[in-house]
Amino acid sequence: MVERLYQESIGKLPSSSHAKISSKDELLFGLSRELIPKHVAIIMDGNRRWAKKKGMLSMYSHRAGIQALMDLVPVCGNWGVKVLTVFAFFSENWIRPQMEVDFLMNLFERILQEELDNFMRNSVRLSVIGDSTKLPDSLQRWIIKTTETTKNNSRFHLIMAVDYSGRNDIVQACQSISHKVKDGLIKPEDIDEPLFNQELQTNCTEFPYPDLLIRTSGELRMSNFLMWQLAYTELYFDESLWPDFGEKEFAMALHSFQKRQTIWRRYQRGCRRRCPEYSS
Repeated sequence: MVERLYQESIGKLPSSSHAKISSKDELLFGLSRELIPKHVAIIMDGNRRWAKKKGMLSMYSHRAGIQALMDLVPVCGNWGVKVLTVFAFFSENWIRPQMEVDFLMNLFERILQEELDNFMRNSVRLSVIGDSTKLPDSLQRWIIKTTETTKNNSRFHLIMAVDYSGRNDIVQACQSISHKVKDGLIKPEDIDEPLFNQELQTNCTEFPYPDLLIRTSGELRMSNFLMWQLAYTELYFDESLWPDFGEKEFAMALHSFQKRQTIWRRYQRGCRRRCPEYSS
C-alpha cells in the first residue's frame, strides 16, 4: 500500500514544483553576497494543508514537500549559504495515522537512495539529527550509509532534523556533561557556552547557530526546534505552504534578512561615532 502511494505521489507532482521567474539576475537583484546568511534553518510547514487545498491525500503533499527541499538545496549552494537545517519530522509527528507515518519513513529512505549520487556530484554533506533509534532499521542503515559517504563533502551542508526535539537536545547535552563531571573528565567550573555547544546535536557543523529561521504556512511559533541555537536568530514567517516555497520566496526571505542586517550595521556605526569606546 505504501509503495503504491509513493508511485502515485510522483505522478501527482507538477512538472515543476514552483514557478520560477525568468531571470536569475532579476531574482538576485538587490541581494548582497556579503550579507548572505551562512546558516539557514527552515520549519517546512503546510504540506497537509497544501494537499487539502488540491483535494489530494496528505501523503502526496509530503512528496511535493521533499521535491521543494531538493530544489532549494542547489539554490542555497549557488547563492553562498553554507548550511541548511530543516525540520523534517517532529517528535510529535508519531501520533499521526500509521499509514502516513509509514509513508514518510519510506519516502525519507527513498530520497536518501535517489539523491546520494547528486550529493556526491555536488559535494553536499548530509547530517541527520534527532533520535534515530525509533526509525525503521532499513532507514537507519541508509542514514548511516549516506552520512558516512558524504561526510567529507564541503561545498554545502544539509542537516535534516528527524524525530527531533529542541528541548530533548538540551536535556541530552546536560546529561552528557553531568556524566563527564561525575567521571572526573571536567569540573563544574569548566562548563561554559562553548562546551555546552559541543554537546548539542548541531555540533556536526562549524556554523551551529542559524543566522535566519524561515517558517512557512503563516504559523508564528518555534515548535520546539533548535531551542538553544535560535537565541539570536533572525525570524522570517512566510504565508506560502511549504510545497509552494521556491526560489522567489527564498529570495524574499533573504531580502528581509539583509535589510535587517544593514539597519543593524548602521546602528552599530552610529554608536561607534557617538561613543568611541563602544565596541560591540
